[in-house]
This record gives sequence, C-alpha cells and structure tokens, in this order.
Amino acid sequence: MDNYTQNADRPDLAAIEVNPPEGFIGQQIMPIVPVADKSGTVYYSTVTADAAAQTSRTAGSAPTASQISDSSTSFTCLERNKRGAIVPDEVKQMGGIAKAEVVGAKYAKRQVMRALESEIAAELLGLTASATFDGSKIMDQSQTALDSIRLYEGQTALVGSTMVLKQMVQAILKDTSGIGGMFSRLISGGSPTVAASGMTFNSWMAGLGMLLGVDKVLAGDSNIWNGTSVVSKNLQGKFAFVKVDVSNDPLSHKWTPVFGKTFQFLPDGNQPWQITSCADLVNVNNLFTATMWFDTTALNTSAAYVFDGVV
Repeated sequence: MDNYTQNADRPDLAAIEVNPPEGFIGQQIMPIVPVADKSGTVYYSTVTADAAAQTSRTAGSAPTASQISDSSTSFTCLERNKRGAIVPDEVKQMGGIAKAEVVGAKYAKRQVMRALESEIAAELLGLTASATFDGSKIMDQSQTALDSIRLYEGQTALVGSTMVLKQMVQAILKDTSGIGGMFSRLISGGSPTVAASGMTFNSWMAGLGMLLGVDKVLAGDSNIWNGTSVVSKNLQGKFAFVKVDVSNDPLSHKWTPVFGKTFQFLPDGNQPWQITSCADLVNVNNLFTATMWFDTTALNTSAAYVFDGVV
C-alpha cells in the first residue's frame, strides 16, 4: 500500500502554494472577499455624479445637499472542482506517494484557478465594447477611456491577453503618422545595448503603459483572456482600461466605488480550498480532488472601458 494515498480531507495539500503560469491576473482586478455563507447580499459604494458647488446660498438657509447612498446586489458562491488521478505505477516514477500527492493536488488546484481566471476575464472583457482599437489614434482613445473612469478609485490598469497586447504594440509601431516613431524611440533607446533590451515583452509593456498613461499593464493568459468561448463570452481581440482596487481591504467596496470583487466561501472558516485524497482500490488509482466556491461580481461596470477590434 506504499503507492496509495490516504482517504482523507487534506488541509496540508490545500495549503500548498501553486505557482501559476504567466497570466493569472484576475485577483488583481476583482480581489477576494472571504465570506462565511455561500450566498448573501452585499452593499457596495457607487459613484455620485459631480455637481456644481453652490455659490448663491441665502444667509440663514442650509446648503443644497446631494444625497449619497450605497447600492446592493446578491452573490452566490458556486462549487468548482477538478480531480487529478495518478496510478500506483506512476507514483513509483514520481519518487513516492508524498511527491505524487503534491503533483496531483497542484494539478487539480491549477485547473480550478483557471476557472476563476476565466470568470473574471468574462466579467471584464465580456462587457460591451465602447470603442474599436485604432493604432494611429490610441493616445486619444486611451485618454477618452481614462476620462470615463476617473471618478472610480484605485490604480489605472490596461488589461488584455499577451497576444492582444503584442498585436497592439505591432499596430502602433506600424503607424506612420507620428505615434509609431515616438513609441519606437520610447522602447528602443539610443544605443545598441539599450535597443536590445527594448525588444523584450516586459519592455514593450512598460513602454505601452508609459505611452497610454496607466499605472500598470496586466497581461493575461491568451488562452483565457483572448478566448472565443470563455464562460460563453467571445473575448477575442479585446482589451480594457479599468480601475483596480489596491487597498488590500476585503471590505473596501463598502465605501470605495470599485469595479468588482470575488466572493469566496471558506468551508472551514479559514481555508478557501478543500482538497481530498482517495485510494481507489477498485480502479487501482489515486484520486486528488480540489474544490473551491466563489462568485465573481461586477459592482461598478462603468469603472471599465472596453475596446475590441485588435487583430
């Protein structure tokens, strides 16, 4: 039985850190809110429109007030799970059951993480596009986008798949009206050494962020963020400007108008993951199942400005 796992709930495997591949950016856009119940009502802050300051108040009368209040919506954390299986013969090849348990648990957890990432991508890029990308006009287009989300708090982020962001860079560099040359100088520098460093993807993203005036550029996994059927949404060729909450406060949505949050049920009150291991003697297998409950909820969709048309 040395090559079989134990039948148990495995908090030790649930606590294993999974190093996600490049592109797991969702929780920066819709941060986690731990909840004790799988469903409930959430009260959240919205933007109160700007209004002119009063300049003609009559002495002895009260100033005119603009009423400020929260809105509310409901959330329901649904179960997402994935199971990895490793036969006893493979356990031997992996160096023993302790190593195989880590492999199986990591695989199962990563697939559920991809499900969460897909939900967040659909919440953001699944919104109706407000404009179509034009490489020669992107500076004006980006300013329009930033102006539209200025009343929302947080850092400004440009969000898209690695593929779409690369295509944006290529389209801008091809422009001959002026912006292409300016962007080329921005990322390439004036010497061969600097120019070589400017050919990296990170340099392109830093230059893109500087050109468009955002605090950060978030490049997601193209299989998710540029997918054609992500949670029944076509995200291909889309990117967005969005305000992201960087407060690290799970309750910030109550007094700060943010784009959205991910409500995550904690089954034991502490750990969001439930990992179980099972020795399947009938089918001669080891089973590792990862389960998580969450609901991605967009609270202020106007905190995002979406573009399509990147080819």
